[in-house]
Amino acid sequence: MEKIPFIFILLLLFSCENRGSKKSEPIQTKINKLTEFEFSEEMHNFGSLQSGEIVIYTFEFKNIGNSNLIVNSIDSDCGCIKAEFSQKPVPPGGSGRIEIEFDSSGLWGKQFKSIEIHANTEKPKQLAIFAEVQNEELEIIY
Repeated sequence: MEKIPFIFILLLLFSCENRGSKKSEPIQTKINKLTEFEFSEEMHNFGSLQSGEIVIYTFEFKNIGNSNLIVNSIDSDCGCIKAEFSQKPVPPGGSGRIEIEFDSSGLWGKQFKSIEIHANTEKPKQLAIFAEVQNEELEIIY
């Protein structure tokens, strides 16, 4: 009877031996390589506008990195801005455009709006637009 636990332990040890098992290889995950892009202009001044005017400006850039540029999203600090990206992905040495539409409806005075471009770059890229909006309905008299 005393041999039964001993035999059980031996069977357990031998059944767990490593029989030609392969080493597990690390799982490769596809990570987008970082790249760089350069804009010909990072700020644009629309000048004087009447409230309600909708104006458009196109920011042009070049991919100066060594891998494809992929724009993930374009954010703005105002609902008055719509952004459209021209091409996905932009190859190294290639160029692209980001079209910004600014709706001045309901605005008044000096306006500064920022646009943030999230891409496979080290940091998001910041663009800006300016305008002086005239609004007769919101005239403030001092």
